[in-house]
Amino acid sequence: MSTTRSRRGLAAIILLSVLIAAVLGALALSGCGSSSASAGEASPDAFASSGPITVTDDSGATVTLAQPAQKVVSLAPADTEIAYAIGGGSKMVGGTSYDDYPAEAKSLPKVGDFASPSVEKIVALQPDLVLAAGGIQAGLRSKLEKLGMQVFVVDPTTYDGVMADITRLGQLMGLEAPATKVVGDMTRAKATVQARVATLDRPATFIEVYSKPLMTAGGKTFIDDLVTLAGGSNIGPQAGDGFPNFSSEVLVKDNPAVYVAMAGAQSSPGAIAERPGYSGLAAVKDGKVFVLDDDLIARPGPRLAQGLEQLAAMIHPEASPAP
Repeated sequence: MSTTRSRRGLAAIILLSVLIAAVLGALALSGCGSSSASAGEASPDAFASSGPITVTDDSGATVTLAQPAQKVVSLAPADTEIAYAIGGGSKMVGGTSYDDYPAEAKSLPKVGDFASPSVEKIVALQPDLVLAAGGIQAGLRSKLEKLGMQVFVVDPTTYDGVMADITRLGQLMGLEAPATKVVGDMTRAKATVQARVATLDRPATFIEVYSKPLMTAGGKTFIDDLVTLAGGSNIGPQAGDGFPNFSSEVLVKDNPAVYVAMAGAQSSPGAIAERPGYSGLAAVKDGKVFVLDDDLIARPGPRLAQGLEQLAAMIHPEASPAP
C-alpha cells in the first residue's frame, strides 16, 4: 500500500468511524460498563417503537423509516460497533472488511472495504437501513437513495455528538432503551474523567494519527474534543481542521509535554523517542510518550469512553485511580 493510499484510508476510517468510521462498538463488550449487547441480539423492546421514525443525521439530512429497521447494512466499523452495542446484532445483515468488533461482526457478509463498498452487494442484501460515514463515503448516499434505500450518516465531531448518534440509531432500530443505557455509561465515564482533571493544568498534547508523513488530529474532530475532556491542550488545531499533516519543525518548537501515538492496522509508530529530533521534546525527556490503540479513540462509537479514560491517565497519571 502506498503512503498516499495509507494516509487516505486511515483518515477516512477516523472521519467516519473512519482512522479511519468505525466507528465504531460496544461498551457492553468492552471494559466500559455496559452489558446490553453481550450476545449482539435485540432486546425484548426491539420492536416496541412504531413508525414513522424520523431523525436528522450528521450530514443534516432527514432519515425516515415507516417502522424500526429490521435489516441493516453498515459501511463503517464504528457504525457496526454502535449497532451491536445497543443490541442490534440480530438485525445486521452486512458490513465491511474492516468490521472486527465485536467478534460477531467478523462473520457478517462483506460488501467490500470502507473506501469503496460495492453498491451491488449492498442492494443484494435488501436492507431497510444503511449506516454510512462522512468524508470518503459522501458520494455513496445519492447512489443508494436513488435505489430506494434509507441512509443514516454517522460523522460526529464531539464526544457528545457520538452519544447523540447512538441515541438516534437506537430510535431507527427500535432499540431506544439499550441505546439509552449505553449513552448513560458513556456520560458517567465522561463525568468521572472531567471531575478528576477539573482543577489541573492543561499540558500541551500532541496526537499522532500517522507517522509518515506526520499527521495529527486537528480542530473540529472528536479526537480534539477527547483531548480537551481528558485535561490536555491539543496542539493539532493550529495545523487546521480535520486530520492535517503536521510539520516536525513546528512540533519541536511547540515542544509538547505529552505525546500520544495511535497504533493499529493502519499505523505502527515504532520507537518514537528514537526519531531524529525527538530527543529534545519535553514528552520524551519526561517519559510521557504513549501508544494508544486507535480503535479506542479513532472510531466514534461506545468504546470512546474507554479511550477517554486511557487518554486521561496518560495526560494526568497523578489524577488516575491506582490500577
